[in-house]
Amino acid sequence: MLFCRRLSDDKKTIETPLPKLDERAIAKKYGLRELSYPDSEQIKALVTFLTAAIESGRSGPVPKTAVVVVLDFLQATVNRQHITKGPRMPQEEFDALQTPYYLAARVVTKVMRDREEGSIKGKVYESTYLSLNHFMELLRSLLDPGCYWLRLKDLPAGVRDVMDGLRAFLTYYPEQRRKGRAL
Repeated sequence: MLFCRRLSDDKKTIETPLPKLDERAIAKKYGLRELSYPDSEQIKALVTFLTAAIESGRSGPVPKTAVVVVLDFLQATVNRQHITKGPRMPQEEFDALQTPYYLAARVVTKVMRDREEGSIKGKVYESTYLSLNHFMELLRSLLDPGCYWLRLKDLPAGVRDVMDGLRAFLTYYPEQRRKGRAL
């Protein structure tokens, strides 16, 4: 067990456990927006929409609340990658702020391995960044009432590929988050 402070009298010892790192409190401390994770119902609604769109090749009614929440989460995750560690910021707090992006990198790597998309060694963070940006662009397009491909008879192949990647990402990310595997 880890301890942050020990007060000793002759024979008595009082030990206080270290506080668990809370990502939201740390973000607030450094003036960052809190990261809000999408709940399971929003993820289910978006995955159902993506699955139906991929299988039918047409876009049905868009679950806008789920799209907005997932878009906000992905944007905040990418923003966390751009944080620079300050000299007074402990490494543990910096790692806590970076954890969502580490998890996203693990998930994107797993999705790429499942799809057998070639060699990803040395390009994990670049691939993650590009994938997350593609996902965000797709979600923004779903919210745009003027998006032309939402009205097409068939969705373009590139859009279907991004939808498939986002669906896989949304399926694996909650599992990785539950496991708490950052590295």
